[in-house]
Amino acid sequence: MNLYPRSFLRLILLGYALVALPLLAAIGYVSVGLNAIADRSAAAVQQASLTARLGWELPEQLQHMERSLRQYEVLHDASLLDDYETSRREWRQNSEEFARVPLLAPIARRIGDMLATEAAARHKFAPEAIKPLRETVTALKTTTITLLNEAGRLVDAERVAFRGEAEALRHRLFLALALALALAVVMFWFGRRVLARLLSRVERAVIALGQNRLDRSIRLKGPEDLQWVGRRLDWLRRRLLALEEQRTRILRHVSHELKTPLAALREGSSLLNEGVAGPLSPQQARIAGIMQGNALRLQTLIDGLLKMQQAGHVRDRFEPVALRLDELIQQVLDTHQLAARNKRLHISGTLAPLTVAGGREEMTTILDNLISNAIKFSPEDGLVRLTLTRAGDRALVDVIDQGPGVPEADREKIFEPFYRGAASKGVAGIGLGLAITREFVAAHRGSLDLVASPAGTHFRAALPLAGSTT
Repeated sequence: MNLYPRSFLRLILLGYALVALPLLAAIGYVSVGLNAIADRSAAAVQQASLTARLGWELPEQLQHMERSLRQYEVLHDASLLDDYETSRREWRQNSEEFARVPLLAPIARRIGDMLATEAAARHKFAPEAIKPLRETVTALKTTTITLLNEAGRLVDAERVAFRGEAEALRHRLFLALALALALAVVMFWFGRRVLARLLSRVERAVIALGQNRLDRSIRLKGPEDLQWVGRRLDWLRRRLLALEEQRTRILRHVSHELKTPLAALREGSSLLNEGVAGPLSPQQARIAGIMQGNALRLQTLIDGLLKMQQAGHVRDRFEPVALRLDELIQQVLDTHQLAARNKRLHISGTLAPLTVAGGREEMTTILDNLISNAIKFSPEDGLVRLTLTRAGDRALVDVIDQGPGVPEADREKIFEPFYRGAASKGVAGIGLGLAITREFVAAHRGSLDLVASPAGTHFRAALPLAGSTT
C-alpha cells in the first residue's frame, strides 16, 4: 500500500502544509485570545467610564434635590417642587443605570435599597411636612458617597484583575508560539528526512548505474512520479546490461576470430626471421622483424582485451582460497628480478605475514600489474618501496616508485581502459593494466587508489583479510 501522495509536488506541498499547520493553529489561538482580551478591555473601559460619569452626576443631582427642598421650606414656591421632581427623575434613572453596570454587581442591591428608601420617603411627602423628605435626601448623599467609594474600589480591583489576566494570557501566547515553532521544526525535520530518504534512493540508483552495478533491479518507493522515475532507471539498467552483454559477446568473438590469423602471421614472420624459406636480405630481415614485433604487440592487445572482458565477471568465476599475501608478493618479485636488475633498481620495504581470501590467479595479476608498473616507470638506479601492512580488517599493499608521477589532470583517468597519459610516452603498454587491476581488486571487495605523493607514484590496494565479513 502506497501511503505517499500521487505526485512529488503534492508531497512537497503536504510537507509545507504540515510545517505551517502548527503556526496557523498558534496564530488562531493568539487571535482568539487577543480578541477576548480586547473585548474585555473595551467592556471594562466602557463600564469604568460610565461609573465615573454617574459617580459625578449622582451627588450633583442629590445636592440639587436637597437645595430645592430647602428653598421650598423657606419660600413655599410650588415651582421649586417641580425642580425637585425633575432632578429626582434624573437621579433615579442614573441610579438604576448605575445598578445595571456589570462591574458594580456587588453593590447593585444596596443601590436598589437606596432607591426604595427615597421612594418610601417621597410617598409620605406632604407640602406641610417636608422635613422628613429633606433629611432622607441628606442621608442619601452620605450613602451615595459610600457607594461611589466602593464602586471605585471595584473598578480598581477589575483593573488589577485585568492586568493579571493580560499577563497570564501573554505567557500562554508565548508558550503557544514556542510550542508551534517547536512542532513546525519537528515537522520540517521529518519532512526533510522523508525527502532526503526518497532522493537518496534515486542517488543510490544512479550511482549504481554509474559504477556498472547492474545485477540488482531498481525499484523506487514513494509518489507515483518517483516510482515512474524508478521504472525508467530500471529500463536504463536493463538496457545497459544488454549493451554490456552485447559488447562482451562481440569482444569475445572478435578476439577469438583474430587469434587464428594472428597465430598464422606470428608463425610466418618467425619462420622468415629464422631463414626457413631461405636467406633474407638485410632489408627483408628488418621488415620481417617489424612484422613479428607488431604481431606480438597485437597478441598482447588481444590477451589484454580478453582479460579485461573476464575482469568484469571475475567475482562470479573465482573460488576464494586462503593466500599468504606476503609470500605471493615475494613470488611476483622473483619474476621481475631481471627487469629490476637491468635498470639497477633497489626494491625495499617490509611485508607483514597476512592472509587474504581470493583467487590465486586474480591476486597474482593484481600484484604483477602494480609491481611491473612501478618498475617500468622508475628511472635507472631508482628506488621502489613495497610494503604490506594491516589496517583493521584489511591488508594494505603500498607500491611507491620514483617515476614522473601522475599529473593532476590524469588522476581520475588512469583507471580507464586504454588511457595512457603524458607520462606513459616511451613506456611499453596498451593502457589496460590498471583498469584490469581495479576490476580484480573490486571483485575481492577491496579498493585501489592513487595516493597523493610529493614525488613519484603511490598506489595502494586495500584487500579484506581472510575471515573478514567486509
